[in-house]
Amino acid sequence: MGDASFLTLLAVPKGLTDSGAFMVGPRLKCGHADLRDCISNSLRLVSEVLINPFLAFGSGAVIERRRRYSPLMKCIKFCASLATLIALALPAKAAAPVTIFAAASTQQAVETVIAACPLLAGTECRGVYAASSTLARQIDSGAPADLFVSANLKWMDHLQAHGRIVDASRHVIAANRLVAIAPDNDDVAIVSQDALIAWFGRDRIALGDPAHVPAGIYAKQTLTALGAWETLRSRVVAMPNVRAALAVVARGEASAGIVYATDARVTKDVRVVFTFAENLHVPIRYPLALIKDRDGAAARRVYALFLSDTGWNAFKAAGFQVETGQ
Repeated sequence: MGDASFLTLLAVPKGLTDSGAFMVGPRLKCGHADLRDCISNSLRLVSEVLINPFLAFGSGAVIERRRRYSPLMKCIKFCASLATLIALALPAKAAAPVTIFAAASTQQAVETVIAACPLLAGTECRGVYAASSTLARQIDSGAPADLFVSANLKWMDHLQAHGRIVDASRHVIAANRLVAIAPDNDDVAIVSQDALIAWFGRDRIALGDPAHVPAGIYAKQTLTALGAWETLRSRVVAMPNVRAALAVVARGEASAGIVYATDARVTKDVRVVFTFAENLHVPIRYPLALIKDRDGAAARRVYALFLSDTGWNAFKAAGFQVETGQ
């Protein structure tokens, strides 16, 4: 039974209209309005009746209060009781969504998992994306995150040292590679590391800020291992996260960039010109963990979803190497 039909029990049948609305006096009309509003209006009408010597009801006929007092009081008690029962039966306010703080480079994969959360985890989820350093500092300051996906181990170590994560929940879920990119309309061909360094020296190089952004830290380690950091550091355009570095190259504002292999897949405006050897930097790993004191049942279901085939497949589809390590 719909809301409007159910609420007609509170009115005399004579006031029922063809549209499914009903009249409860000359001032009030409820149809397919919000159920809570109708209940509130009904209770307000009851209050008016108690202080009004006459009651206008149904077709508008006037009935003396003193002649119908006992039946009226019964009606008032019935309506008030029914309204209370309806209010108690209404669904409770929807639970807050599970909030996932995730490294910018994981956005496509995490959004795929989020889309599956209502069906497979029984809850709504939302993602917040930025540099792992930025997110870790926010969590450390009390930001309302339920799960954290970091682009390196360092920032997860930071939160663990500060007692911010559930230690047993820490789990590496993916790995990545580092690549050099150029705007799509640049036909440069890089055939060796020496050629790469020479090309880098011609213009600006966009990368995540090496002071704190994981992708930038890996890039600095790589250029240092190649003996080129001190020569090229003046050409570095340090960006707040790896996706910002990607965007600078995509717009042609820098002729070169160093990003993750997965980032280069998200736009057709750049192309990969070189893939760095993994031994030039520390391994690129993505750990996941629950945030301490926010690891309720819903958050744990979402965490389990990340560690299921749904999570693995989402990261694989985004180009990550899937990890089942610690």
